Parts: sequence; C-alpha cells; structure tokens
Amino acid sequence: MNKKDFKRYMKQGLGRCALFLQSTEDREPYKEIVLWGCLHDLSFDTQSEGTRASYMYHLTTYFKDENDFLLPIVKALETVPRKSDWLLLHLCELLQCFAENGSALAKNALMKKYDQLFSVLSNKRISRGYDYERDAFERVAIVLFELRGTDVLWKIVDDMGCLFRKNPRYGANDFEWFADRAESRLGKKRFHALLARKAEQSESILRFYQSLMKTQNPTDTVCPSSRKPLEIPCADDIEREVFASGELSPVSRVRFSRRGTDEEKRKLAESIRTQSDPDLKAELLSAFAYRSDGFPLSHEIIIEYSRSAHETFSEVAFDVLTNCRSEAVKAYAQALLSAGTHTAHAVQMLITNYSEDVKELLLAALSEIKADARDTSDHHAIGLKILGAGERNIKLPKECFLYIYHTTLCSLCREYAVSALAKRRALTREIIEECRFDSNADIVRYVNQYYPAKPFLKERNIP
Repeated sequence: MNKKDFKRYMKQGLGRCALFLQSTEDREPYKEIVLWGCLHDLSFDTQSEGTRASYMYHLTTYFKDENDFLLPIVKALETVPRKSDWLLLHLCELLQCFAENGSALAKNALMKKYDQLFSVLSNKRISRGYDYERDAFERVAIVLFELRGTDVLWKIVDDMGCLFRKNPRYGANDFEWFADRAESRLGKKRFHALLARKAEQSESILRFYQSLMKTQNPTDTVCPSSRKPLEIPCADDIEREVFASGELSPVSRVRFSRRGTDEEKRKLAESIRTQSDPDLKAELLSAFAYRSDGFPLSHEIIIEYSRSAHETFSEVAFDVLTNCRSEAVKAYAQALLSAGTHTAHAVQMLITNYSEDVKELLLAALSEIKADARDTSDHHAIGLKILGAGERNIKLPKECFLYIYHTTLCSLCREYAVSALAKRRALTREIIEECRFDSNADIVRYVNQYYPAKPFLKERNIP
C-alpha cells in the first residue's frame, strides 16, 4: 500500500490501515500520515458519527514511541482555535485513549485544559456571540468523567455549582449533555440521590442540584394534550407562503412531502405550470424535492423544466427528477450520462429507475464519482440514494453497496452498506477482517459477533 492510498483509507476510517500496519515491517514512512490524522477531525459528520479518536489511537500503537504522537496532540489541544469544537472533542477523546492506557501526560493535559476553560467561564462577561468556551468546557468535563468516573464527577459538579454562583449567566441548562451522561452512567435515580446527599455538604453542589431540578421540572411546561395538532398542509398553504415571503420554509416542505394528499400534490403541480416567474416556480416546485415520490404529473414536464436557462429552477427540477420513476426519466438519465452532463443527478435518476439493462452504465458512472470532505461531487447524496432504494422496492446489485463500502467517507453509510452486503451474503473474508478494525464501533461489534475471527488473522502484539 503506498502512502497516498493509506491516507485515503485512513480518512475513510477503513480497517485496512490497521491490517496493513500489522503486516508490514516498514511502518516508519506512515508515521507522519498517522500523526496528521491524530491532529485532524476525520469524521465526515462528527455530530452523527462521533469522533474517530479510538480508531486513530489504535493506529498509533503500531509505532514504538507514543510520545511521537502524544506530544504534538497535547500541543494541539493547548492551541486549538475556540471555534473548532469538534476538533477539540477529537483531541480530548484521543488523549482519553492515551490516559486509559497509563499516560499521566495525557491525563494532566486534559486537567490543564479543564482548569483553563473553567477560569475563562468564571470571568466571562455577557456576549451576544456564540459561547464556544462553554461548549468546550462541557466536552472536556465529559471526557474527564468518562475517564475517571466518580473520582472526578463530584469535583466537576462542585466546580459547575461554583461557576453558577460566581457567574449567574450560567446554569444547569447550559450543561445538559454532561448531566445526561452522568444520569446514563450512574442511573438517573442513583445520580440524583447521590447529588442530594452531596448537596448537604457543599453549597456549590447544592447550587448545581437546585439548578438541575429547575431544568427538569420547569414551571412553564406545556401539557402535551393541550398542544394543537399540526394541520395537514394543502396546496393553497404552500402557495400563500411562497407568494408572501418568496420562499418555502424547510418545515413546510417536509410536512407537505410527508403528509400532503395526492389530490393536493396534483393541485400544486397544476398551479406550478401556470406560473411565469421562474423564481416562484422553483420555490413551489421544491415542495416535491424532499423525499417525495416524484412529480404527480407527466415527467416530461419536469424534464423540460430541468433544461431551463434559469439555474435555480433547473437545479430544483433535477432534484425532483431523482425521485421520479418512469421510462422517460430513465432514458433522460442515460442521455445525460452519455453527454457527460449533470452526472450526479443522472446517476441518482438511474438508481431510482434501475433495471438490469443499465447495470454496466450505472457502475461505470459510479466509478467516476469521487468522495471528498465537502461532498462537491454529491457522492454522499448518491450513497444515500443507493441505501434508500430498498424502501421503494428497487433492487440494486451488490456492486452498488460495495461501491459505498470502498469509497464513502461516512462511517454510518458504510455501516448500512455492510448490513446490506451481509443480507446479500456478499461480505468477503477480506472485508470482514477489515471491519474488525473499522472506525465505526457498531461495524466492529457486528462482524465480531457474527463472523468469529480465524486464529491466524487475530491481531498480534507489535513491539
């Protein structure tokens, strides 16, 4: 494996990087790449996937001196930009891995960052800007709690209560994630009972406890039964909103797509045809672009719209076409691919209209679409289209799911692809062994549960 391929696979979070480092005796050329991965948040969507700290830590264990990685990571945490919240979490969880394996340096670095952020919050003035330091403090507090458990829990709770007393702008509602993790780990009743007992001994813990009770028993809670049910949107509602503001809100778009009746959708489609303003037409048409079953009238109409010189109108029309199933759309997709234009949309249209006769064309088109972190190629959208095809009884070949596995940067998409391949009995032994070291913990658990490792493929200790 050359260094370029190694870095690409590492960005994807594939287990083949670990297998390669196991098998080669010349690991030194790959050290800088692994260090680069340690200093960057590689997750495609950290909020959904979590960080890949454990994955990167595992790769560092194939090298002799952990300080080659640990020292730069500590320095990076000290200087991480205040708005790089996911990078901060990645670095903290990476240091947590080192600390769990005995590194005092990693543990001290986390405590130092915690103390620094606590000092910042204690002296912070009211600001209209987003409070990144608050989020950073909570993230570090959670990592320390996960690392040291109750040994540090009550110190953190005491510190937070002290913070609430010194800087009244803060309260337990600012640290709900931390409280939720404590409740999950200790059990909600046990955590609250211990908290009440500790509150008798500490004024700061009492302050935290009182603040937490207010967040969990708000006086202005609205009884669920008193809430008015959302009305099913109709075509007139969509038109009024667009004509009044010039745009359709995401909420209205989703509600109409999910709950609008076939009659109302047809009524809106007819209304779109009568409009002359391309901006209004585009906004109205967008009601059919979100997870819909396509356009309720002839698809030739949408095909014609997609050829519009008005860029926004054309783009929305293409989005709608990716959900439309008809021979006309299938033929149009083939023509677009032959011409080499609107490739990403054409591929999605072909997926929606898949049949065995377009298999080679589809696979060839997929092979040309490369993944990138900003998804400029729509690679992720195409992957989601493949993974969601089964919901519409579209039977895609196994090669489509192999494509996702081998190319996606999103570990969640890879997880669904692994599941789809398993159902098709298409998981090769090579993929199974890679999955044991994947960045996605659910993939690791799945293959280890259902595909026991062969003795000669078990990971060996690396000097």
